[in-house]
Amino acid sequence: MEQDSNLVALTEKIVLGFKEVSRFPKHGRSSRSGEYTHPSIKITEEDGEYTINIDVFVYYGVNIPQLCYDIQTGLIHSLMEHAGVVVRSVNIRVEGVDIVDK
Repeated sequence: MEQDSNLVALTEKIVLGFKEVSRFPKHGRSSRSGEYTHPSIKITEEDGEYTINIDVFVYYGVNIPQLCYDIQTGLIHSLMEHAGVVVRSVNIRVEGVDIVDK
């Protein structure tokens, strides 16, 4: 459980590090089992490999397929390097688009 909390926190930090990501949804995902603490990030482990599901909002004008690819590859490499975990898959659901106020 401790490792899962650390992985959630590290995942959150990495995802929010992408300037094209505006925020996580306020409602997030619901959890019946209490396996994770972040409402928009769900991490599950099976046979030593992790699956990560993330809900995000992005800024208007962003190339969404490219951003999702960048987040996926960034998470896989960063989590392997910093936490030593094998990531099986990263699934990203874009909940919506925010407009940048200028």
